[in-house]
Amino acid sequence: MSTAISTVNLTKRFARTAGYRDLLPFREKKYITALENVSLEIKKGELFGLLGPNGAGKTTLIKHLCCLILPTSGTAQIFGHDTKKDEQTIKQIVGLVSAEERSFYWRLTGRENLQFFASLYHLSRQQTKKRIDDLFDLIGMSDKADIRFQNYSTGMRQKLAIARGLLSEPQILFVDEPTRSLDPVSAQAVRRFIRDKVDHDGMTVILATHNLYEAEQLCDRLAIMDHGHVIASGSVDELRALFQQNEGCELQVRYFSDTLMQHLLEIRGVQDCQVNGQQDGLCNLKIRLSDRAAVLPQLLATLVNNGAEVCNCHILELPLEEIFEQVLHSSEKGKN
Repeated sequence: MSTAISTVNLTKRFARTAGYRDLLPFREKKYITALENVSLEIKKGELFGLLGPNGAGKTTLIKHLCCLILPTSGTAQIFGHDTKKDEQTIKQIVGLVSAEERSFYWRLTGRENLQFFASLYHLSRQQTKKRIDDLFDLIGMSDKADIRFQNYSTGMRQKLAIARGLLSEPQILFVDEPTRSLDPVSAQAVRRFIRDKVDHDGMTVILATHNLYEAEQLCDRLAIMDHGHVIASGSVDELRALFQQNEGCELQVRYFSDTLMQHLLEIRGVQDCQVNGQQDGLCNLKIRLSDRAAVLPQLLATLVNNGAEVCNCHILELPLEEIFEQVLHSSEKGKN
């Protein structure tokens, strides 16, 4: 799989301006670091997530990769094109979907808005008409195309933002918090649409979000960002393996006893074992293990050899929320 995006030590600092005095040339400049030494590699046809709290640097990174701002230092390439040298080429192959509604013209209809943005791509009149008709059909808003933008619901405005991002038929689509302020049904429809663009059209999508459910549901791989740094990256399973210090499992066991509980707690690697209730002769156990691959077979053998019957076994995977908290906690500890 070829590389779509590559960044090496990408850094961006903004001058801090608290008032007009900070603009005077003789005053010492103070800077805010939005990105610091960000190095990433994103594959073609991948849905890659940028996950982090507000202020983590996700939007700044996207703006640079779309050639909207220049870096302070470091390099970035889009399909081999340098973002500092090949701005015009890159702008022809990327699209940006933002939740920012102020970038639309509220008194124009949805169709008129798209016609204006299509003119910026120098599309012919025939190309513009066909592409806009196709996009309204794609987002399911053909009957709403000639309604003023100011009369659109939040979900409709977000769908129009996606259509605008697809006007140039980009190879890479950057999506910045696409479901912010959407109701659950509209948010799920937007997520499904984005995932389909990757699965069916082979598009490369970079999704910036602080929604943990959204990141886990959509992304092939993701980078966790905080204070301008990428502090961990990989698939959810890779991050889980990296940061999960213990694993859990739930067992349904028949003929369980206090003596058997003691045997289980004596197994090296069993950190905790709790009874979560009994029903119809079945005992529900919740167990934490330090090394599931090594300890679970021994645990099951102990149960069976002592006369118990194991009726069900369910592995409890660490949710992305806990991975996220552990990554941020590890990052904070590293700074202290």
